[in-house]
Amino acid sequence: MKRKWFLAAVSIVLLLTLAGCGKTVEEQIDTGVASAQTVFEENPQQTNKTIGKIELYVPAGFTVEESEDLNNLILTKGNESYILFVNYYEKEDSNLHYELLKNDSSKKIIKEETVEFDGAFGFSAVLEYDKEQFELIVSSGGVKMSTLSEDKNIDQKLVDMMTVVRSVKSVEEKE
Repeated sequence: MKRKWFLAAVSIVLLLTLAGCGKTVEEQIDTGVASAQTVFEENPQQTNKTIGKIELYVPAGFTVEESEDLNNLILTKGNESYILFVNYYEKEDSNLHYELLKNDSSKKIIKEETVEFDGAFGFSAVLEYDKEQFELIVSSGGVKMSTLSEDKNIDQKLVDMMTVVRSVKSVEEKE
């Protein structure tokens, strides 16, 4: 008898937890894009990793895969991969990545938002990749990060991505 009550109580708690946590994809996208803009306007995180000419903040749970091409880094979290591209020749106010996105008619943009703050230009965008996946892109000047995502945690992924992108600094190689 006690076991039935215990299982019933656990089931109810689990059901309420899952019902309360479930955001629609549209809500995740709206929240994520707005939150990424807020992150852009905050002070960048202190860097905690240096790879070649790049200093960046790597959030907890993320790892950086070493690469021969130091303009492109791959960050992973669990089974998710994120590509970080750094163009050293673009300044903070560059909108090159945004213009390239907007001029690519093959891309189906679901939501995008630009932001200019303290002389820097950035944007976040969610694109339809296929029926079950979305392409998430954030950029600040010459730094861009992208990933493919299913409909889970899009809002948090956009925040993490913008946090990384805003932290990137180019350093001179020490000889």
